[in-house]
Amino acid sequence: MAYVKTGDTVRLIGVPANVPEGDAALPTKARFQQCLGREFVIAGFNEIGWAELEIHSVTGSEGETIWVEPEFLELLSKEPTT
Repeated sequence: MAYVKTGDTVRLIGVPANVPEGDAALPTKARFQQCLGREFVIAGFNEIGWAELEIHSVTGSEGETIWVEPEFLELLSKEPTT
């Protein structure tokens, strides 16, 4: 995986094996599966290096995000540098 940073466009190419099923209120694994193969712009990173993907384009719920290890992302385009 190429180095990715905030603002880069990526595709989710895998669902981590340790993603919990979740429940009706927060169906975590189902959300990941809905996002599989879709493109997102990286919104940021947490303290352990996982990328934040805003997934409202898939779910229709504003503010909904998933956090994923960069190894499950395919870099599609880098954020332009100014």
